[in-house]
Amino acid sequence: MNRVVVFCLAVALCAAMFVSTATAADPPADRVVAMYFHRTERCPTCLKMGTYAEEAVKQGFAQQVENGSVAFHYVDFQDEKNAALAKGYKISGPALIVVKVNGNKVEQYKDLQDIWVKVREKPEFLKYVRANVGEYLQ
Repeated sequence: MNRVVVFCLAVALCAAMFVSTATAADPPADRVVAMYFHRTERCPTCLKMGTYAEEAVKQGFAQQVENGSVAFHYVDFQDEKNAALAKGYKISGPALIVVKVNGNKVEQYKDLQDIWVKVREKPEFLKYVRANVGEYLQ
């Protein structure tokens, strides 16, 4: 019986250590966040725009993503848990929003509306997104 108790305590201790090391650090107070707002069900074009946007941010700013000064998120604007966020950014359809956060407060943001006309030319799409994210990093 003692072996069972000791084993259970050891498993619990290991699990607690794993959970504490797996917890993400708080993001920096100053950062740039790109959010691709999408519907619950997405068409092929919307899927492509999300994939391109994620690639533009994560590959174009790999070091900044690693240190947390740049982030990318998918947000289902039709999900009730995201209603306040969608309302705050005036989302009524798929959109890529780039936000400059300063001192943990939104300083400014842009709706990158030209993703719709650039989706057919991936290099132009990536360049457009990276230019807008980079502008907020300066």
